[in-house]
Amino acid sequence: MGKNILGKIDTWLTLWFIGYVCNTYAVSHTPCSHAFLCTCGWATLYILLRILPIERIGKQHWAYGCAVLGVWQVAVGLGQLFGVCSSGHYLYAVTGNFFNPAPYGAFIAVMIAVVIAVYKEHPGRILGVAAIVMTVMLPSAWSRAALLGFAVSLGIMYRAWIRNHWRQVGIFAVVILVILYFLKRGSADSRMLMILVSLRTWADNLWVGTGTGSYLQALGEGMATYFTSHPDSLFIPSVGIADRPFNEPLRMAVEQGMVGLIPFTTAIILTARRLWIAGSPLFYALVSLLVFSMFSYPFTIPAFCGMLSVIMAYAANLEKQYLFRPMMVFPFTVVGISCTFICVLLLPRMEAEKDYDRFSQIHDEAFIKDYYELFPLLNDNPQFLFDFGSLLRDCGRYNDSNAMLRQGTSLSADPMFHILMGRNYEDMGEYDKADSLYDHAFHMVPNRIYPLYRKMKLYEAMSDTTRCKAMACRVQNFRVKVESPATRDMKKEAKEIKQRKGNIAK
Repeated sequence: MGKNILGKIDTWLTLWFIGYVCNTYAVSHTPCSHAFLCTCGWATLYILLRILPIERIGKQHWAYGCAVLGVWQVAVGLGQLFGVCSSGHYLYAVTGNFFNPAPYGAFIAVMIAVVIAVYKEHPGRILGVAAIVMTVMLPSAWSRAALLGFAVSLGIMYRAWIRNHWRQVGIFAVVILVILYFLKRGSADSRMLMILVSLRTWADNLWVGTGTGSYLQALGEGMATYFTSHPDSLFIPSVGIADRPFNEPLRMAVEQGMVGLIPFTTAIILTARRLWIAGSPLFYALVSLLVFSMFSYPFTIPAFCGMLSVIMAYAANLEKQYLFRPMMVFPFTVVGISCTFICVLLLPRMEAEKDYDRFSQIHDEAFIKDYYELFPLLNDNPQFLFDFGSLLRDCGRYNDSNAMLRQGTSLSADPMFHILMGRNYEDMGEYDKADSLYDHAFHMVPNRIYPLYRKMKLYEAMSDTTRCKAMACRVQNFRVKVESPATRDMKKEAKEIKQRKGNIAK
């Protein structure tokens, strides 16, 4: 009969969850109900798995399960590659059941790590074929983070061989890392900038962070501050709009501070230690997942949140300290009530998302009432807030539009929220506020021409010939990150304005 006490992993996760709840309600000023409910859902899954005897699942069972899941994703990817089924993203040929190639690659990398770890001890034809098939498919995702996660787990797995060939392996690793860097240098530089800005933001809010759900806003504001003080930064050509947290540990550090980071990191270390001692193949899955999380956003995706819950619950069960197992009725009742409560709150949100998808592409005043009805359920969806603000602006309701857009700025690092607010103020005749917002938008992503174009149009509306002409020169000579018909039209208009203002000055 098991002991009815918390294990070490449980204790640290409980401390983290208490801190997370307090942070959400006491520190965060960002709408984050959906993220909070999802976290509660994963906590409930962890508790359920702690009750069940999942520690009895053997290594080979884990390996065959991962082989099935991994090969299934390979089959889906091949179907997308040959046009049998559609991709999850219009820009990429292969995404599996995900919306982007990066998580697809990470999922396969995690599955391969488990399969190879077991195959190394218990060679078998099925596992061998599955490992080869997944390894061949992995590069198609073109995810450096997924490849790195897989490589690190493989390096730990074959550490004895590497120890005997460390010079060759070291040279090979350096060459590969350099090649991967230069293949997508702009993306790598952009990630480095995000790390730098995130560390500075965390240092300013070291202990309690900026609050749950506020990472993207904090990152956007940090970018604006950085580029305001470093207008000639070498990062300017590489910077882009951060629509995802590309470093999960730093996201936790920024949002929750040391109060959240310390207990969760401790729980992760204890999980890895327990899996290592037990010789579990899930150790390599955890390593691959954690490495990937340092360069991407797996814990915004349900599949990876569920994966982490399973791994940590399995490790906690290996401690031989079971949650309430002698008295099963009570914990199952608690879990059942929790699941019901979470579903009752999440289902209306899911229905609201479906309703929003139906009319999100239709820009008509008739849908304003529908937007207001969905607002209480989708007030933490930045795309919903942007579309709502745009519609209100088109209907001339500038103050209402700014209210929605302002809330969007607390959830997003997209400078278009600030630009649209600036246009509202411009149309209301509040030119100073508009000018300030255009400046802020430009400093958030200083390789975008559009904020400067809006400033030029603002000065033209103000009949400020001097500043308008100066801004037209700046727009015309601006080096854009990506040339497009829109940027060419802006430069053409800037040239015409400069010539016209020059003639007026004469």
